[in-house]
Amino acid sequence: MYPQSSTDRTKLKLAESPRLRKAWASRTRRRLYTLLYGGLVAAGAAVITAVDLVADLSGGRGLLLAVLGLVILVGGMFLVTQMNRATRMSLPYRLLDERQRTDRDTAFRISQQTMNVFLMVVFIAIAFITTFSPPDVVFPVWLAMPLLWVLVMLHISAPACYLAWTQPDEILDEED
Repeated sequence: MYPQSSTDRTKLKLAESPRLRKAWASRTRRRLYTLLYGGLVAAGAAVITAVDLVADLSGGRGLLLAVLGLVILVGGMFLVTQMNRATRMSLPYRLLDERQRTDRDTAFRISQQTMNVFLMVVFIAIAFITTFSPPDVVFPVWLAMPLLWVLVMLHISAPACYLAWTQPDEILDEED
């Protein structure tokens, strides 16, 4: 747990920042941030669907969708980065203590199992739709990109979301 390199010291300093620890200490607040992240992922899927369904992106509508998509992407990236720092997912394994390593291993295991189930459900649903539907019914192409968006965002953030949701309230050190 003793950082040797300047990079490790910087990562540890960012993860142990009093401001970050105070902002993410409450389980309720971490859960609200996790729900906010889920909302951003859903909003991103909606924007991608709108882009796919609206063929003509010229004019104000295309610019509005592009700006909205950029705001959602930047907001989601910021939120998941903060969540990774707050749950110590951004730290190298060697900088974690035994409890943190166990928590991280559990988060990765649960996230892997969740992704396995989610991918299997999506695979079976798509296989069922394409195999057992009448010949004139085809898989909607506009659904592919939002589905990929949700899968990638779930894969990227599942361990941090799990830890943010399940970790108890942190007891902060009293400042003199």
